[in-house]
Amino acid sequence: MATHLRTNIHNGWTFKQADKPDSDFRSVAQFPTVIHLDLLHHGLIPDPPKDRNSELIQWVGEKQWLYKTSFVSPQAPLGSGKISHAMVFDGLDTYAKISLNGKEIASTANMFLQYRVDVTDTLKPAGGQNTLELLFDSAFLEGKRLEKAQGYKNLFWNGDSCRMNVRKIGCHFGWDWAPTLLTCGPWRPVYLESFVTRIADLNIDIDVTDSLDSATVNTTLELQGPDDNDKVVQINISGPDDEAIFAGSGNSSVSIKNPQLWYPVGYGKQPLYTVTATLGDQKMTRKVGIRHLRLVQRPLENGAPGTTFFFQVNQIPIYCRGANWVPGDTFLPRINTKRHRQWIELALHGNQNMIRVWGGGLYEDDSFYEICDELGILIWHDFQLGCGVYPVSDFMTNTIREEAIYNLKRLRHHPSIVLWCGNNEDHMFAELHHLEYDINDKNPDNWLKTNWAARWYYDKMLPDICAELVPRVPYHNSSPWGGSYSNDATVGDIHSWRVWMADQPRYPYQDYEKLTGRFVSEFGMKSSPAVRSVRQLISDPSERHPQSRTFDNWFCAPEDQRTLSMYLIDNQKHNHASLPAYVYATQLNQAEATDYALRPFRRLWKGPGQEECAGSLIWQLNDCFPAASWSLADAFLRPKLAYFVAKRDYAPIIVGCARTTVETRADEFTRVYIQRVTTADVWASNCAVSEAKLTATTAFYSVLDGKLLASESEQVALPPNRSTELRKLKFEEEEWGDGDVLARYINFPQPLRHLDLTAAEVTVTKKDVNVSDKSFKLAVSVKNGVAKGVELMIDTLDPDVADSYTFSDNALDLVPGEEQIVTVTAVADAKVDIGQVGVVEQHYGSIRLESEN
Repeated sequence: MATHLRTNIHNGWTFKQADKPDSDFRSVAQFPTVIHLDLLHHGLIPDPPKDRNSELIQWVGEKQWLYKTSFVSPQAPLGSGKISHAMVFDGLDTYAKISLNGKEIASTANMFLQYRVDVTDTLKPAGGQNTLELLFDSAFLEGKRLEKAQGYKNLFWNGDSCRMNVRKIGCHFGWDWAPTLLTCGPWRPVYLESFVTRIADLNIDIDVTDSLDSATVNTTLELQGPDDNDKVVQINISGPDDEAIFAGSGNSSVSIKNPQLWYPVGYGKQPLYTVTATLGDQKMTRKVGIRHLRLVQRPLENGAPGTTFFFQVNQIPIYCRGANWVPGDTFLPRINTKRHRQWIELALHGNQNMIRVWGGGLYEDDSFYEICDELGILIWHDFQLGCGVYPVSDFMTNTIREEAIYNLKRLRHHPSIVLWCGNNEDHMFAELHHLEYDINDKNPDNWLKTNWAARWYYDKMLPDICAELVPRVPYHNSSPWGGSYSNDATVGDIHSWRVWMADQPRYPYQDYEKLTGRFVSEFGMKSSPAVRSVRQLISDPSERHPQSRTFDNWFCAPEDQRTLSMYLIDNQKHNHASLPAYVYATQLNQAEATDYALRPFRRLWKGPGQEECAGSLIWQLNDCFPAASWSLADAFLRPKLAYFVAKRDYAPIIVGCARTTVETRADEFTRVYIQRVTTADVWASNCAVSEAKLTATTAFYSVLDGKLLASESEQVALPPNRSTELRKLKFEEEEWGDGDVLARYINFPQPLRHLDLTAAEVTVTKKDVNVSDKSFKLAVSVKNGVAKGVELMIDTLDPDVADSYTFSDNALDLVPGEEQIVTVTAVADAKVDIGQVGVVEQHYGSIRLESEN
């Protein structure tokens, strides 16, 4: 006997431009969908990433589009009360008028909301044919109309000022790494729900004792229906091994002794408990993890200024290593569970333990969070607000509130989410634009009278909602935020752009050299797409120069008017006339900048009381569109050189060294008689939870010919979860004193353009072909010098063949006398003979990067 019924409405959908005749209706490419996918499917627009096509199809975002389907009314479920029917739209992008059987039943204005519409009196009787229509208006034009009506132009970074009035993905309006492509359409499922009483929400609150030996699981139900109080809901809780823990009815409170705790990856396992609520035929199931969570912000010890800012999970301080996440595709319905898993596993295999869901994107599909729960990837989650001044009106206040409540209720059971953040860079924006923002004014009524009334969202409304709905998850007002100003180098988190743009910092009034007590949540350096993405272009000479000009004229950011090429000239010798050379040079530049930042930040994680830097999240992990950008992997999920550098810098155990030259003048006036002494501080970091006893070897090589000058080894003990200073070495020392290599670091003199590394000869030897594992190993070595940034590539111009293999390591630095081993593995569905696959290499200064004749 059915008591609850869901009827999916995903078949028979057609679309047309609204002002065209009905004869223009065409079938959709898929469902859910957005307009660009459907137009592409029928050849009505060119492929946006190719050439300058994205500019040629801007008209799509300024038209109205009509979607239509029909469905049969289901047989109503049996029950003792009145049957209710609700149309449910999990996501409509963005302004839509909804009509059922010729009657407008609702309108929408927020793509981040689920819309539920009671259609009990509009739906045809069981067996009857219903017509459903969705008329989508232009988000851009509606945003412009709203902005005009408010009487002033919004202040903003990236895209268009009207985006501040529109509750749509911010980067759809264009960003400094994304094109302007304004989609519309039913981007998430549509279905009909029929019921007498339904489970509207299942809240699971878990309280873990400080001793970690007990947890209380509280479940609270929200029912919808006229006679909901008369219905009994069955609650079942089972453990990670499916053992039964609790069975009861209604709201409940269950104590679990010695629970299996959920840990971030690298610190323990990720067991998940299952909580199921059952009402008739309706089941609502949540997978939850039991974990103790704190965001620790306390004064640093030993006289260091500021406070800590680190996450503590199950009483273990966590050094966060990760990257920022942007929407996985401009056209969202193309992203599925498989693709989410590929991206998150890429982060996992890159030794990352945290992803920041950035505030110019979206609240992701359930699968994204479920995979992070499973793999132990922590999530820093922004609310979808960023880079500007949002207007404060009744509509905006209500819709942002509804958006926050809906998504918090949807996502609050996920153990991977360890922080909710009010916005991306809005507090910083208010400061840089000298808005009426007095950090010392704590009266919310006063904020609404200023020209930055939006502060009320971040500092009042959202924290209040979070305190009610997710009280055990920390709330952070903004990113960056903390201290006497948003990017205060001693409190909270910072966005450290100066790492890459030392001569033209994006926020020049900040002093990042005084970094203490900080969580570095965002930094980056633009790079061209991965080499294999452009290798096809070089087979057609007509494509070379337009592409090269594209890269040459791409600015690093709107605030920084130096092109990418100028950064290359500052740091490297490269052949601008060769597209492969240029792409390699940009990736090496990004890789070097990544290493330049990550290792020094990691060094500042010094142990209890000295957690001066508690993590770094690179801008950015992924791309939504093929472009030159900051991403660690391109839009096709192909890792760039920086990915492998970050993977080494994020490894559980790393070593590092920092060189310092001290000049002593013979007298105060001389410019000739100067003594220079160069030293190197050698240190190591152990992010594991147990001590590591290792052998540390320090060696000096000649950059000119690779000759080993000196070497010494010593036994070291690395305490857990901190960095350790090992020794200080003088470069002129002459006397210096096996096993698996756990960590390696080579410090090259900078900038690289002063080094002639052309004599180095790199050898790549394929061996240990394992057909059953679909893998083989590469032995990589160098002679006649040292090699910088050795990139290994499958020897093919076919991107499908290239994408059939993954490398365990890449972007290698080599010195003579040692051999680095890299494992190459075929992907599961690869249809190539691993015995026949060849590998080629290129490195800084290699002959392969000379001009093409």
